[in-house]
Amino acid sequence: MATRDPLAEEAVVLAGTLDSGGEALEAAVEKLAQAGDREALERAQNDLVQRIHLRSDDFQATAALSLVNKALAAVGWTDPYSWKHRRKP
Repeated sequence: MATRDPLAEEAVVLAGTLDSGGEALEAAVEKLAQAGDREALERAQNDLVQRIHLRSDDFQATAALSLVNKALAAVGWTDPYSWKHRRKP
């Protein structure tokens, strides 16, 4: 069996400790997004998706994937194109 991504495992643990409260959810998302490492979050996302493909009833992985997706949205992305209006010559 392949080794699991440590950030994905952390997301599973965080998802397991959440209740229905919104503040705990925001804190868990902030903890995952804290480093701001989009590549690490994407690796965790891929790991969790593979885990769900293996077992579709893995609700812990589904909840963790939701957290990772929210963390990815919080981190955002850099747009390689500048959308500023340019002056015409």
